[in-house]
Amino acid sequence: MAALRRTASVTWSGSARQGQGTFQVGSGALVAPFTYNSRFKGDTETNPEELLLAAQAGCLTMALAAALQEKQIDPGTIETSAELDLVSHDSGGYRIPSVRVEIALSKRDWPQEKLDEALERAMDMCPICNALGGTDIQVKFSDG
Repeated sequence: MAALRRTASVTWSGSARQGQGTFQVGSGALVAPFTYNSRFKGDTETNPEELLLAAQAGCLTMALAAALQEKQIDPGTIETSAELDLVSHDSGGYRIPSVRVEIALSKRDWPQEKLDEALERAMDMCPICNALGGTDIQVKFSDG
């Protein structure tokens, strides 16, 4: 299978703290503003970390649906939420030591072992999870 290429671009004007930028994905489906304050002060525009979480949650959800389908399990509706903490390090930058994911399934009428197997397969299939190698991804399930 040929590689699938995806693209995104960012335009930034001004200094890091006073400037502003725009994310745009190659498909044109998302154009979103961001600023220093949206990233570090909680303003309402998006930020790179939210986009990373959205990508990770979306990718893992689709991979889990596929892994459950391989086991002939109908998950019903899957709702996934994710969160992370930015932690400063000595160089003055930040790192993301872990991502916490909660997956709610509307149907849970199969053994936990099957769900754990499907999650392991999904984590392996998800290219975003693979790209986050070295980041601890913690997943917990809840009833949807």
